[in-house]
Amino acid sequence: MWMAHNPYCLLSSAKAVEVLLSSQKHLDKGRDYDFIHPWLGLSLLTSTGSHWHTRRKLLTPAFHFKILEEFMSVFNKQSNKLIQKLEKKADGNTFDIYDDLTLCVLDVICETAMGRSINAQEDSESEYVEAVRKMSGYLQQRIYRPWLHNDFLYKLLGPGKNYDTNLKIIHNLSNSTINEKKQNKSRRNKSLIQEDEENAMGIKRRRALLDLLLEHKEENPDFNDEEIRKEVDTFMFAGHDTTASAINSILYILGLHPDIQARIHEELDGILDSADSPITAEDIHQMKYTEICIKEALRMFPPVPIISRKLKED
Repeated sequence: MWMAHNPYCLLSSAKAVEVLLSSQKHLDKGRDYDFIHPWLGLSLLTSTGSHWHTRRKLLTPAFHFKILEEFMSVFNKQSNKLIQKLEKKADGNTFDIYDDLTLCVLDVICETAMGRSINAQEDSESEYVEAVRKMSGYLQQRIYRPWLHNDFLYKLLGPGKNYDTNLKIIHNLSNSTINEKKQNKSRRNKSLIQEDEENAMGIKRRRALLDLLLEHKEENPDFNDEEIRKEVDTFMFAGHDTTASAINSILYILGLHPDIQARIHEELDGILDSADSPITAEDIHQMKYTEICIKEALRMFPPVPIISRKLKED
């Protein structure tokens, strides 16, 4: 198919997709990824080749289950806030849950990626939350409107100054958080305070993605603050919308199948002491049937339904 003057070949067969994704030649991201560069730069999401392999190797440890276990308290805290909001809306009438899910995921990702609380669920109209929402909308608008693919026409017909303003808000928060983390680290070093894995109370110190990136910078000076900002913003961009979409689809499918929902409820009742019990990593390991249902929902409604590659040869 043609989108304006650009030809696209759409693959839906699993076998055809496997050939493309397993290829060692066709690794370049499609041109649609170029529209994300002003926000994310050349990061894990947008890069290819050796640059992509280097970043993937760097970032993979941040997603190790042991690291994620350190944030169980964050997951529980933000989930409880979401539940309290949903209980107020559960009056028997239908409502759109997507915005509530997005705000919850933003809170979680900001704490896990930057170690910073933005309180999106309490202040859904904050400057940063609004900027993320608008920038995501601008990107979708540009990708699906071929006449906006041209840079000149986008500057002429697109959101104009609003784009630059919201982009600056997002970058400023990331940069200020990086500077704060660096200053805190410097103060600890000057005070000869060791960054032990546990504090004086024996509570394990959580290490956000940003902490891991700053540690990497100490051993790799070429990995500067701008590169750190790109990866933190990538985690924010790629994580919040996809996760919210995935949860939204899972809840929708469960609503269509009350029998499956009942079996999940039964499994959770057998694992948790009560509805108010904080969920632990061990609890999650026991949620076998719930895991199967989540994976099936992701298969049916993948949060990233399209992956784009640029072909340079047949």
